[in-house]
Amino acid sequence: MLAKIVKIEGLDELQAGLKGRMNLSPVIDVVKEHGAQLSSRTQSNMQAAYTHGYSTGRTRRSVKPIFSNAGMTVSVGPTTDYFPYLEYGTRFMNAMPTLKPAFDVQSQMFINELKRLMQ
Repeated sequence: MLAKIVKIEGLDELQAGLKGRMNLSPVIDVVKEHGAQLSSRTQSNMQAAYTHGYSTGRTRRSVKPIFSNAGMTVSVGPTTDYFPYLEYGTRFMNAMPTLKPAFDVQSQMFINELKRLMQ
């Protein structure tokens, strides 16, 4: 029996052409929408949790979505240096989680919407 050799040329060009034709704008829109919703949900949680007399709203106002990777990545979180103490607590202060509960809810909604895009 003779072995047949098959040579395929142009795979690099084919891959580049397929990548160029991919439309990622629906994914970018989902990332943008859920990043904004996570920011808003976190701020709402903070407004409900941080009710003590010393609360100024600085941490809540510092929460903003930051987009990178051509809109495919969003980072959401407060920028105050003391936020970890609020979120996780200390030995003198109970935790007042606001970001993690917002993330837990929003991440599931994000995943579900990405799954709908794939159908």
